[in-house]
Amino acid sequence: MLNVDPNGFLYRFVAGLAGLAMISIGVVPLLKGESYYTNWFGEPVLALLAVLFGVFTISFAIFKPDWLAGKAVERKQRRRF
Repeated sequence: MLNVDPNGFLYRFVAGLAGLAMISIGVVPLLKGESYYTNWFGEPVLALLAVLFGVFTISFAIFKPDWLAGKAVERKQRRRF
């Protein structure tokens, strides 16, 4: 099985890029003087909310809190009769 560390640099880098994308999606309408932008379905979305989600994503990528990491689970072995 593939053993990949979820706290590795590549995952954190991609999360940082995703956070920057969210921030840019939210900042562009704010610079135009609008507080909403339309999503894929044409519904309005609060631009400040996209900026906040982007900041949270970048902060999680930088500080990588332990509660986001997966934990190994001990599995009980099945009895075979």
